[in-house]
Amino acid sequence: MLLAGLFSLVPARADTPISGTYLIDGKPVQLKYVRASKGEPFDNKDTTLVVFSEKDASKSKDPQSDGMFGKLGGALIVTITSDGDLIGTQVVKGSVQFSSSGELNLSDFKAEGGKLTGKLATKGQATFFEHTWQIDLTFSVAAP
Repeated sequence: MLLAGLFSLVPARADTPISGTYLIDGKPVQLKYVRASKGEPFDNKDTTLVVFSEKDASKSKDPQSDGMFGKLGGALIVTITSDGDLIGTQVVKGSVQFSSSGELNLSDFKAEGGKLTGKLATKGQATFFEHTWQIDLTFSVAAP
């Protein structure tokens, strides 16, 4: 178990788009795919939707909706402004589906060289009504 915890801290490399942990109610969600797409403007700023999912979203016409409605398995959907502010979070796994504000933090965000990179993390385990969730992910994805 300690070894798994050490591997969850390895930063994302070019060949590893997502690394880290995503737990809902103490159970791991196996995020394997990440896709970025252009979002709707917010407060006169461009936004990017980043969809992390268990199933491949590369052929999805609307990865945000498909993620929200479970078509991509477990998912984490975040909205990031052009200046790197996290303004939206949607947590999805089976019957657990909710939006959150303020519990998830984005750090080390960069948008350069046609890629978006950063780290998403809660401050330990967070609670949403009767559900718990915890995130500590590093990502690298092609910019939209």
